[in-house]
Amino acid sequence: MPTTLFQPHDYRFPATVDEVLETLGQQGDRARVIAGGTTIHELAYRKGMGDVHTLLDITRLPLDQITPTETGVKLGATVSFTDLAAFVTAAHPKRLASITDAIAGIRPMQIRNVGTVGGSICSSLPFFDLPAALVALDARVTTKRLDGDSRTVPIETFFWDFFLPDLHFGELLTEVEFDLPPADTGGAFQKFESNSVDWALVSIGVQVQCREGRFTDARIALGGGIGRKITRAVSVEHALLGRSVSAETIQEAVRGVGDDVRAFSDFRGSAEFRNHLLKVYIARCLVQAARRAR
Repeated sequence: MPTTLFQPHDYRFPATVDEVLETLGQQGDRARVIAGGTTIHELAYRKGMGDVHTLLDITRLPLDQITPTETGVKLGATVSFTDLAAFVTAAHPKRLASITDAIAGIRPMQIRNVGTVGGSICSSLPFFDLPAALVALDARVTTKRLDGDSRTVPIETFFWDFFLPDLHFGELLTEVEFDLPPADTGGAFQKFESNSVDWALVSIGVQVQCREGRFTDARIALGGGIGRKITRAVSVEHALLGRSVSAETIQEAVRGVGDDVRAFSDFRGSAEFRNHLLKVYIARCLVQAARRAR
């Protein structure tokens, strides 16, 4: 996506995944993969493209398929937010509601139409919405190398730091996969922003299972401006297990979020304010997810 802020020397449309991998292997950090282009635009605006020489546009590769499997769903790296939301709404609106909640909060509509699953993951930014929902779903990502080898890792471990995903030299993320949660599960995603164009101060992705009026499983992913990567609220999860599905249980459990993450202060809000937001929004997500699990 050439702009007045960044003019690549070479803009290519590779014909195959191997062609992408060959160029990445040859040029290293001087080449970047592009699909929707929204993250690269942000980097260019902030003069963060460094000495990038080549952009590899993978939108013409067959990586835009959503494939139901016997146990779950596979998403190609270039599946758009809009197409993913339409699939979830039609096929699994309650069990995968964290995905549609997250995508609904991505603005404007044009970003939802061009932004991709793989791009949001490989940006490795905790401010982005969809990755938190995918961590709550215990998703896995698959990468491929030029020698033909591929590896699959939990998405939770794929994020190392800002703009630093677990991508080895010459690798390309090709697929995201997650198991379909059982019928008695529900998901939710919520975030708090200071305004409509700002990154979230906190964002929460939740997936819970409820049986006979009790929480039997819970995964809570914390994103937004609370750390350098998405974090699990493990203490809150453990406090819910086996307990009754009630407002009292939820309020008691969320008090432990301070054991999982240490919020920081900046010009947008103090650590105390962020800690308060975490408790409020985790509780709201848990209530919503539990209702959907019924």
